[in-house]
Amino acid sequence: MRHIIYIIVLLAAVSASAQTPARLYVRGSAVPGGVQQLTKFSTNVSGRYTFKFHGKLLPGTLFITTTDTPRITSYYYAPNLVDTDIVTDKAGYTQKRDSVGAEWAVLFEADNYRFTVDIANKQVTGELFTRWYEAWICGGCVEDEQGKGTDREGSWQISAGKQMVQDPHDPNVFEWTGLLANYTFNDEPKRFKINGQYGWSPKVLHPFTQDASILTAKQVWYNGSEDYKWVINKNGYYRIKINVFEETIEGKYLGTELPDGIRLTPEAEADISVAGRSITLRSEKVMTVRLFSLDGTQHAAASGSDVTITAPAAGIYILTATDGKHGTTRKIVVK
Repeated sequence: MRHIIYIIVLLAAVSASAQTPARLYVRGSAVPGGVQQLTKFSTNVSGRYTFKFHGKLLPGTLFITTTDTPRITSYYYAPNLVDTDIVTDKAGYTQKRDSVGAEWAVLFEADNYRFTVDIANKQVTGELFTRWYEAWICGGCVEDEQGKGTDREGSWQISAGKQMVQDPHDPNVFEWTGLLANYTFNDEPKRFKINGQYGWSPKVLHPFTQDASILTAKQVWYNGSEDYKWVINKNGYYRIKINVFEETIEGKYLGTELPDGIRLTPEAEADISVAGRSITLRSEKVMTVRLFSLDGTQHAAASGSDVTITAPAAGIYILTATDGKHGTTRKIVVK
């Protein structure tokens, strides 16, 4: 009788671990080294989490499983359709005790595979990550008196955003150092989020919970369904670093005065002039120049060290320019 009870308890424990695994792995011919552990990520629902893969895969097959080697206690997350490509949108899976029919297909070698195992919904979503070319910190704490003198006083303005600098050695990494403060004139004066373009969409990074501290933040929620923001608790200088491929973030408070040896994120040096509807930018380096209206719509773009672009009509525009390391943002009035 005692042995029967032990067996029932063991089976219950194994069943529970299958539903809420502590770890997940990928194994198979498509996995460099044969096996890799997935990274556990938070979600916006307390007590839930997902598992993610970021990196290189080879042509072949892979198994998503609860153990790093085949064991009697292993569970396999098998696609509902045999040989489903790992680059897929919300493909359902079924838990199995054996690997027969549990393969996911990888069609070609690439360094930018990214997929998520959603435990709660029993789905896998995969992609070939597309490189970002810019990132902007936007919010109530980045600049004072946003929208002042307009019918949107206090509302966040995309033109107040601070452009992050792209790492020259790793294009997935962006960093910014500057002043953040509780600007009470603005809506949500202590909050911010990060956009992947000079505009509010389509690429946005959020925390998984509202008012998550930037000082303890580690993971980002890409295009989250809730418009959550990070929060600052003290006015002062901050250094914020993100990896848009690995979906990570870190923030450090530097104090009310910049420490010796640390510089604010510089703007690129450029000479900008306006003549009629023509806007000319000259610089010592080749720059990518973009012209936006105040709602974030892009109207023109060009690259070079001596660039002229044309505004479509009279009005107020935002001009952005970057040389890949430094950027500048200017408000342009076209008469």
